[in-house]
Amino acid sequence: MRLRIGSALMALALVVSTAAVALAQADDDTPPMDDAVPVDTLVAAPAMDQPSVAPTLFLTLVNPVEQDVEVPLETAQLTIQGVTLPGAVVSIDGDLVDTDDQGNFVGVTALDEGANEIEVVASDDQGNQVNDATISGRANHRVSAES
Repeated sequence: MRLRIGSALMALALVVSTAAVALAQADDDTPPMDDAVPVDTLVAAPAMDQPSVAPTLFLTLVNPVEQDVEVPLETAQLTIQGVTLPGAVVSIDGDLVDTDDQGNFVGVTALDEGANEIEVVASDDQGNQVNDATISGRANHRVSAES
């Protein structure tokens, strides 16, 4: 008889504990551990306003590479290629030339007989300017540049 009472009490304790666990899970809507969905606890840091640094205006001639250019006497024009800050305005001897979205430009300027000073200027929307002078001689002799 003691064995039967002991077994009945054990069975009752098992049922009560199982019911308590089921009720606890139902109360807090926590899914059972076997069906648990992982939760991403990584939180992104708030975006902080960084002071923006304006890019510096620059002007680099790609063609001609040298500032001292020797051309044959019969050459009537000179093609000038370069790169500057995207969005900058470029002029060659006072004539505006188009720039692409990466700051590349190509322009052609007429040459007079003798020495020619060709001024290439880039300017930005802040009023800054960068000058680069190219000297071209048409008489098959080398002349020097003044920057």
